[in-house]
Amino acid sequence: MAQVVVYGPNGARTTANTELTEADKAKGYTKSEYERLLAGEIIGREGYKGATQSEPLTPDYPGDYGGEDASTPMDQRESVVGIGNTDYDTKDYSNVGSDGNVIVKTENGDVVSSVDSDEAPLGKIPRGAEFWNVDGNYYIVYFIPNSGVPIYYDTSIEDLKRIFVDDFPEIEQLIKTPTSAQWDKSIRFGNSLELADPTIYDPTQTPWLSFIDTIEKEAKIRPWLKDEEMVELLAEATLEGRTVTDAEWQSTDWWRSHTQAQRDWLLLAQSDSFNFSSNLPADAISKINNDKLFIKNLMEQSGISNPPKELVAWVGEKFTTGDWTPEFTTDQIKILSDPTLEADLNADLDEFINSGNIDYDTTRAGESEVDRLVKEYLGPVFGGNLADATLKKYAGMLRNDPDGLLTVKEDLLKIKNNLFNEDNDITYEQKAAPWRGFTTNLWGGTVEETTSLFQEVLKLNDVAKATKLLYDEGLKDGGSDKIKNEVISSLVGSFGGGGVRRII
Repeated sequence: MAQVVVYGPNGARTTANTELTEADKAKGYTKSEYERLLAGEIIGREGYKGATQSEPLTPDYPGDYGGEDASTPMDQRESVVGIGNTDYDTKDYSNVGSDGNVIVKTENGDVVSSVDSDEAPLGKIPRGAEFWNVDGNYYIVYFIPNSGVPIYYDTSIEDLKRIFVDDFPEIEQLIKTPTSAQWDKSIRFGNSLELADPTIYDPTQTPWLSFIDTIEKEAKIRPWLKDEEMVELLAEATLEGRTVTDAEWQSTDWWRSHTQAQRDWLLLAQSDSFNFSSNLPADAISKINNDKLFIKNLMEQSGISNPPKELVAWVGEKFTTGDWTPEFTTDQIKILSDPTLEADLNADLDEFINSGNIDYDTTRAGESEVDRLVKEYLGPVFGGNLADATLKKYAGMLRNDPDGLLTVKEDLLKIKNNLFNEDNDITYEQKAAPWRGFTTNLWGGTVEETTSLFQEVLKLNDVAKATKLLYDEGLKDGGSDKIKNEVISSLVGSFGGGGVRRII
């Protein structure tokens, strides 16, 4: 028997002719409808690609069925209302022809030829479309993945004829009326002339590559398009030809779970738009451009030479949409400008740079390492007063010289030895560590390292001399209470004046 029933995903089923007909040959086909169906070459029926289950078509065939998923209304689910009890396909398949084919008729008795919507020779559109008739108005329809939200392009019978030419009679058989639930949440995306324009949509791609790419690109600058509740809210406003009100936005989970900066961007970007158009309001475009300029200037000020446009745009996007706060953005640019900083680069930014092979030059790389070395070798007083030119020179040595680290350390060690009149390979940190505890215990509190007293203790580097120095300074006004009390106690003990009152 020429006709077979082919079963697809989610309970879908359709019929196909296993024979290569003269009509097929006249159109230049070399494969039967059944072969083209399994190869995924028939518009509107790509889901049957690779199907493995089929059976002969019999007069009790309940009709084609598109399958069901989470977006299918309950009254259109065969799992709920029973097989053949939906209005998906109302044609009569009960009349078997003498050649073994089933003669398919419409409800009014008209004979229907085998429905084959293979690729049109002219004006191709992205694959995977449905064709709707709503109150005499015609639409080309796709569905947003994972949400079941239909998006449509205005069309007409005349436009469909221009797009499909000789195949139009077969396409006409695919036109159906959607359920009220499907139509209520559908969203306008444009018209069929735009859809058939290869400069806008690539007709050679799978149904979603051109289409989803458009949504994903928009979602980068309008992140709320990733949220189903927000998409449906936009759909409702689109159908009513109006913008979404602030009160409606504020009632969503998205609004409640996002920051004020993210909300502000939503209100600005959607201020005079009620659909998914990439045409943002003038104020929103101005903000995007100003933010990019701000990011570029900040990068250059931070030491990134000629920051790539892609990098500026990526960071600017995060800043504009409110995903990154001004403080976090500044911090990330600082890390970008100096990879030697002991801080984590944002994982998404790191992935973007690595996956896109983004190259950029940093003039401040190594400065944090130099700062650490200077404090280690020279301490807070002398290290903190080192000239900026010297710091930049050292940073450049670390960036450009394989032996730069060793050279910088040797140079800093010489400076330290000269300051402290020494000749050894001990760093300031190694020298100061034991004296911190010594001075704290003797003084009765911390002796700040930036004071001349602590620096003099380091230069003496002698316990007896350091003790005398600390006692001499401790007895002065504003000195050490502990040292003063110890001296008084010692005097009282020497004169046997057990009843003498402590004065401090």
